[in-house]
Amino acid sequence: MNNLEQFIRENKGQFNDQRPNRSIWLEIEHNLDKSVENKKIFRLSFFKIAASVVLILSVGVLIGINYSASSKEMNYTISPEMKQYKETEAFYNTQVIRKLDQLTDPTIKRNVENDLKQLDEIYNELKSEMLNTQYANSSMMIDAMIQNHKTKVEILENILNKQNQIKNDTAIISM
Repeated sequence: MNNLEQFIRENKGQFNDQRPNRSIWLEIEHNLDKSVENKKIFRLSFFKIAASVVLILSVGVLIGINYSASSKEMNYTISPEMKQYKETEAFYNTQVIRKLDQLTDPTIKRNVENDLKQLDEIYNELKSEMLNTQYANSSMMIDAMIQNHKTKVEILENILNKQNQIKNDTAIISM
């Protein structure tokens, strides 16, 4: 036991007869109330700031989703070249649908559709690239997309020619 503890124990009676002044306790109590109020105000401010941050982030995400969804569609009105491409695209899509309908063998049709899906993936990559560059190289991209459509039609025409040739050969043999 150290000397201070021993002194306090021996003189404990002399310490207990003294009372602190009432004003000291009032001041301590007053300071305690302020710190509790400050903590409450700080907590409320913290939650308000946190709620504001969550709200701002949510609005930002919604705006971002809307922007990215709208930017995935091509703007055909951006230039006369794009307007012309829209017409060309519609023409080739119609041609592809008509020629696909002319295929009679279901196995061949399925195989051709798989090939066309691969060409569609290439087309979608070209389209995405055009959108990402904000139509910077639009004439080059449009040429590549038109070539993609032409390739689809050429594949279908070659298959249809072979199909018709087989029909003709079969008709000649059966005579």
